[in-house]
Amino acid sequence: MMPQLIATTDEIGNREQRDILFLSFRNIPEPVSAEDTPWERISERQAIIHWLDDHSFGWEPCFHCSPGTLATPYLGAIYLHVAPGDGCHRYQRLLAFLEDESGLCRFEGVDFWLVPLEKSLRRFAQRQSISD
Repeated sequence: MMPQLIATTDEIGNREQRDILFLSFRNIPEPVSAEDTPWERISERQAIIHWLDDHSFGWEPCFHCSPGTLATPYLGAIYLHVAPGDGCHRYQRLLAFLEDESGLCRFEGVDFWLVPLEKSLRRFAQRQSISD
């Protein structure tokens, strides 16, 4: 597998200049080898990505971490290329797929996050000051 540069949610928020949405996954199988990517075997992740691709929703791998944290392995989180907003038809369609009637994510072991732009900008600035 080729090395890949994966953006953090604060970098994505800064890049997009808006609130962002992402999914994280909790039920990650144990790796079976040093080359294994166990997050690829999460059935809920596979089903969600299949639906996103079938319905032309863009996505990309992402990290969600606080400024100054130690490097961690990629655990399958994905940024969703959809602008959140009550008036956005694509956002409403995504919500209908991901959430149940009570507003919780309908997929076991999956967390659906909204990161406000202000939080992304603050974390991005903190991360930049740490790296300087």
